[in-house]
Amino acid sequence: MHRSLLACHSGAALASSMRTQTHIVDSRAVKAVMAHLPHHWVVRELTERDYGIDLIVEIFAPGLKDAKGKDAFAATGSVFHIQIKGTEEALKPVRAGTINYCIDKNSLSYVEKFSIPFFLFRVSVAEPQKIYFLWIQRYIKDVMDRETPMWREDKQKSIIVRIPPENKLSDGIDKLEGIAFRPKYLEELAEFSEIYGDIGNTIGAIRAGMHDVNEDVISNLKNRANRARRLDVLLTRNECCINRQSVDALIQYIIGLDTPEGRGTQPPEEHNFEMLAQSMTGMNMVENSVLENDALSAY
Repeated sequence: MHRSLLACHSGAALASSMRTQTHIVDSRAVKAVMAHLPHHWVVRELTERDYGIDLIVEIFAPGLKDAKGKDAFAATGSVFHIQIKGTEEALKPVRAGTINYCIDKNSLSYVEKFSIPFFLFRVSVAEPQKIYFLWIQRYIKDVMDRETPMWREDKQKSIIVRIPPENKLSDGIDKLEGIAFRPKYLEELAEFSEIYGDIGNTIGAIRAGMHDVNEDVISNLKNRANRARRLDVLLTRNECCINRQSVDALIQYIIGLDTPEGRGTQPPEEHNFEMLAQSMTGMNMVENSVLENDALSAY
C-alpha cells in the first residue's frame, strides 16, 4: 500500500512538471478572453479549474469620480462564471450557422446548480479576436429541455451545444452585462412585487373609503415606497418605464392622500407600476418573443 502511494505521488509530480500543448492553448485562450473584457471589470482567474470555472468576473459600472476628478467605477455586486474551451483550429460555423461544441454532460449538470450566470466561452487561439459565448443555464432551459427533454437520463456522456454566431464577445459586452444583472433583477423584482402589492391595495382601499388615513398609515406607505426607491437594478433595467422619478412621484402622491383632493386623483403611472409588479409571470416567454423578432436569442 505504501509503495502504491509513493508511485501515485511520483507520477503526479512528473505530470505537474510537464507543460503540454493543451496547457499552452488553455492559457492562451484564457488570456485572450481576459484581454477582451472591459478593463474596469474585475476578472479573477482560478488556480483550480477541476470544476470547470476558469474565470469569475465582477462587474463595476461607470459614473463615479475619484478625489482627483478622474473616472471611477462602482461595485454592482453582479458576477458571472466563465468556462473557457480553447482550440488551435479556426472556429467555423456549421451549415446551420452556429458554432458547435461537444460538451461533457457532467459539466452541464454542474452548471445547472448555479443561480449565478455561467458562460461557456469558445476560443480559437489562431483567431483570438473571434471569441464566442453561450449562457449555459438559459440554453439548457430554452433549447435542450425542449428539444431533448430526457437528455439528463440519456446514456451519452456528451452533448453538442450550438452557440449563436451573434454571440461574439467583441459585440456582446452589453449582453453579458445584462445577463449578469439578471439574478439581482429578479430578486429586486420579487421584492418590488410584494412592496407595490401592499401599497396598491392600501391606496385602493383608502380611495374607496375602506381604510383609515392617518399619520402612521401615510408614514408606512412612504417607508415602503422609499424601500422600492432603493432597488437600483430594477429601476434602471426594467422595460415598464418605471424609474426612480416614478417612485418619487408616487411618494408625493402618498403624502397627498391625507386630503380629499389627493384621494380623488389617480396614482401616477398606475398601469406601469402594476405591469412591472406582475412582470415576473411569463417573463422568459415575453423576453424570447422580443428577441426572436430581432433574430436574437436570450442565451
